[in-house]
Formats: sequence, C-alpha cells, structure tokens
Amino acid sequence: MCESATNKGNKVLVLVHRKELAEQHKQLLKDNGLDTENIRVALFWSEANRLGKYDNPDLIIADEAHWIPQTLRKVLDYYDCRVIALTATPCRLSGDPMGAVYEDMVVGIGVKELIERKRLAPYDYYSVPVVDVSGLSVNRGDYVIGEAEELLSKPAIYGDVIESYEKYAENKKTIVYCTSIKHSQSVAEAFKNAGFKAAHMDSNTPKAERIKIMDDFRNGDIQIICNVMLIVEGISVSDCECCILLRPTLSTTIFIQSAMRCMRYKEGKRAVIIDMVANYLKLGMPDEDREWSLDKPIKHRKDINPEGDFYIRTCKKCFKVFKTAPVCPYCGETYPLHPREIKAHENIELARITAEQAEEAEQKRKQARMEQGRAQTFEELLAIGRAKGYKNPAYWAQQVMRGRKRQ
Repeated sequence: MCESATNKGNKVLVLVHRKELAEQHKQLLKDNGLDTENIRVALFWSEANRLGKYDNPDLIIADEAHWIPQTLRKVLDYYDCRVIALTATPCRLSGDPMGAVYEDMVVGIGVKELIERKRLAPYDYYSVPVVDVSGLSVNRGDYVIGEAEELLSKPAIYGDVIESYEKYAENKKTIVYCTSIKHSQSVAEAFKNAGFKAAHMDSNTPKAERIKIMDDFRNGDIQIICNVMLIVEGISVSDCECCILLRPTLSTTIFIQSAMRCMRYKEGKRAVIIDMVANYLKLGMPDEDREWSLDKPIKHRKDINPEGDFYIRTCKKCFKVFKTAPVCPYCGETYPLHPREIKAHENIELARITAEQAEEAEQKRKQARMEQGRAQTFEELLAIGRAKGYKNPAYWAQQVMRGRKRQ
C-alpha cells in the first residue's frame, strides 16, 4: 500500500504507539527499498504535538489499531485523509468495539489457516493454574493490577513458574508477561537465581539498554525476558519459542497479543504457551474462531466452574489443553466423561439450548449473585464457597470481603 501510494506521488504517514515499533517499521521500509522520502513513521502522541509542521499526508496507516487514544483521534481529525488501520485483534483493550473511529472492517483469514499456510507456527498450550483468580476485583473491564501482583508475588508461585519452564520449555527463548514492573523484576530475579539468563525491561528502561536486551535475546545471550506490556504488540522475534502468561486478564486483545508472540513462523518451530493463570477458560484458545465486529463488544466465555469445563480441559498428566474427549490426544491419558460431556461429545444436536433453558440458567446465576450479596460475614461467605465446592473457599471469601472494602 505504501509503495502503491508513493508511486502515484502521494505522501504516507505510518502511525505507531511504541518507539520499538517505529524503529522496526523504518527498518522494514528500508529493507524493502521503498521511497522513504515520502513515507514518514511517527508515534501517535508525537505527531499530535507537531500538527502543522509537516506536509499533510494523503494516506495514513495506523498500526496496532486497537489502540485508540485521544492523540490518534486528534491526528486523524486534523489530516482528514484516507486511513487504513491494521491489527490482529480488532477490539479495544477493554473489549469495546472500534466503530466510533473506523467505518469498515475487512477480516482476514483465521489463525488455524495461517498455521496451515505456515504463516504462524503450530503450538502446544499448557495450563498449570497456580492461583485462583476468581476473587480479584475488576475495574474498567480487567482485573485490578495491584491485587493480581499481590496474589502472584509469592515464593511458592515463583517456584511453580520455574518448574513449569524447566518441564515444558527449558532452554527455549521465552517472553514472560507479568502483572506489574515490580512483579516482572521479581520473576526475572527468580529465574536468574535458578541459573537461567533472564532480564527485565519496561518502558522506563533506557533505550540503549532495551535495544541491547532485545539483541542479546535474539542472539541467545539472554534466554528469558520478563515484561509487563512492553513486548505485546508487533515486536518481531522469529525464534522466540515460548510465552509464559503470569498476568490474569479479561482482555481478549491482551491475551491474544501476548500468548501468540511466540507463534511467529520459523521452519520446524513448535511454539509453547504456558498459561499459569488459566486465561484460556474465559478467553478461549489462541486459534479459536472469533466474531469480530465494529459495533458489538467481543464475546467472552461465561465463567466456568474450575472443576470442569465441558468443552475444554487440561490433561492432569501432561497438562496440555484440549477439547473435551475421552482420551488426551497428546499423551493418551484416558478420562471418564461426565454426563453432559458425553452428550456434547457424542451428539452435537444435544448442545442446542432453548430460550426457556437460557432464561432458567440466567435466573440461577442471578440467584447465586443475590445469595453472595446477602452474605455479610466471612463465615457466611465461607459456607457458600464450601457449598459450591470451591478448591479454596476461605481464600475466595477473603477476596470477596476485601473487594467490598475497596468499594
């Protein structure tokens, strides 16, 4: 598109939201021999502060278009030219649709087909949930970071993370996604203490140091990079083979962008995704077909009983995630199916739900919420948690009480 536009004498402005992406795009244009005199790469907010200082572009290409800050809107309104926006996840971080800014959506082929065409690497997905995040508070569509950091910053959990890495991805180049800068620094330190070459970086890390860390990662001098949201979108590291998810999230965009960072195609590579917080239960698998829309929020999975999702399960022997079946397709471990699993597995027609059944299920959910709301003391909440069969009812009750105090 850049080449076509500049061949006609038009000027192009490429907008990105991170410095690393800007440098990457400049190199990409140079590597492809494009006319960079008429193609300018800029950061959203940098361009917003310099409006009127450059020639007006004829075409704007906005990369990672699920980021829609006011600075981007300011730039688009000022130039009022043709705009093409690109993203692998066409919904905002909050899950809200993007129709307030963009007029039309062209949906590309799905992840499954990209894997088949060798444009993305195949993957193995492991879920080894080390914590129950059901008690975390939610703010603006995602978990409260402070609570998640507190929950995941425990020595036993660090041990579980390192053990999982050693078991499923040892010596693979790995990106770890953490809840906060402090958490990321602690995880990197834990990996170093275990004898691995690990580093932490964040947006405050000096540019020269960030470049060196990425170069060391690419050439193998660093095995593991821990970060929060710095290496989420667009960063190209073809030989990154593993991602470890240590940030519980309700954002489909954050989940997909993080989990699939190791799936950039390389001949012979099979990516490994280690989901330590069971994000897949609410957000699905990375290659799951999704219904993207400019007008409707992305649909999330309903809250699932941790004792058993009737469509996806984690093998208790090899810990890989697979669609419900009587035999694990990876290690051959057999599983007795629950009655509802048998129906869903053997007869798809039985999965149909009537409006009456859906209404009945919704009433049950409302009743459960009311029951929780009526419980005023820790003991009453503890009794509810035990009755529901939660794995750690005391912790769940404690988190509910803590969330009420914050409100």
